[in-house]
Amino acid sequence: MALPDSWLEGDHEIPVGARTLDAVHTPGHTPGHFVFADRGDGLLFAGDHVLPTITPSIGFTFPPTPQPLGDFMASLTKVRALPDLRILPAHGPVAPSSHARVDALLVHHEHRLEQCLAALAGGPLTSAQVAGHLGWTRHEHPYDDLDPFSRGMAAMETKAHLELLVARGQATRSEDADGVVTFAAAG
Repeated sequence: MALPDSWLEGDHEIPVGARTLDAVHTPGHTPGHFVFADRGDGLLFAGDHVLPTITPSIGFTFPPTPQPLGDFMASLTKVRALPDLRILPAHGPVAPSSHARVDALLVHHEHRLEQCLAALAGGPLTSAQVAGHLGWTRHEHPYDDLDPFSRGMAAMETKAHLELLVARGQATRSEDADGVVTFAAAG
């Protein structure tokens, strides 16, 4: 896999014919993700950042970043500060309100953080073990019912949630001599 020759940095205004698009840097799903806001027509070309029915994968990127979920949630807050726009996503149907969807995504991830912390109440666990305590997809499938690839994605996303709990001081992270990382509830 080849890396990009260069990365865009920061937010930009891009003239496109008679329009101006606001290119808004929204890391989280991927480090170089951007959304494009057309304020004049009330549109948000949201890519994978704001999806109408699912949350994008978090924590499964190259190059890896230390706080993909923290980055994603900060980027959601940044998009929430824009006017309320109609969402044109990379996947799924057009959605009428960026504000409503961003609010729902932030609530979802805060709830998921609470679920991860609750799973740690019984003692230190790996991210895959914590993922086993959670429901997956919109249908809340058990972790063990997922295919191997989806279990890997679920474990990586859970790790992103656990790393954010560590950054918030709500959990601790340990790594043993074999490189196995476990998390525990703080104090």
